[in-house]
Amino acid sequence: MSKGLKRMLKLGTLFLALFILNMFFLKWLSVIGFVIHFSEISYLVPPLFSVIVLSMIEKKRSMRTT
Repeated sequence: MSKGLKRMLKLGTLFLALFILNMFFLKWLSVIGFVIHFSEISYLVPPLFSVIVLSMIEKKRSMRTT
């Protein structure tokens, strides 16, 4: 597989894992008594921002090593 495809698969898997962890964490907070208003933004934005930041760090690191 090409480097681009591997990178996209890695970022997609990372986003999916962070999305699921975020859902579990928000659900756990609501179970223990916190009042949380669930919306698309509360589920999608934190994993999306973390994937963007991690991809920028990885790109910067790969540029530095070459």
